[in-house]
Amino acid sequence: MQPRAPTHEAVDFQHLWSLGEALAAAGPALSAADVDALAEAQGAERVHAWLALSYAPQVQVTREHDIALAVCAARCQLWGAGALLGELLELRDARLAAGKRAFDVVPRGCLNRCERAPVATAALADGLVGFDHCTRAQVEELLDALDAEG
Repeated sequence: MQPRAPTHEAVDFQHLWSLGEALAAAGPALSAADVDALAEAQGAERVHAWLALSYAPQVQVTREHDIALAVCAARCQLWGAGALLGELLELRDARLAAGKRAFDVVPRGCLNRCERAPVATAALADGLVGFDHCTRAQVEELLDALDAEG
């Protein structure tokens, strides 16, 4: 099987590493708002701070919702994980603003499914849902189905 050619550029590793160190210095447990505030204080793009969490596994983002969406944010960047992560952060914000069920975003260093990148895994009360070649639309479909169930 031929390896897939990258479709996206990865964010500079040194930049992410530096943000990861700043996140680690801020504490072992941060809220989503803390991550966003650190990005702003560092003059970094929001999504870069979230990508950097994959290089700072000692930092845990506090769970605020009953759904956790783990997104591979390391090598999967070469196939759009950074863009996906940004879209999912926007989706979470939009759902919160609309009073709908939201989810926690959990960047991970690797989910061991590189050939199907970008990938994500949703942890639900009833189990896990895996997304290969993940898109915002797939996640929206899952959340809408969960909303319909009540």
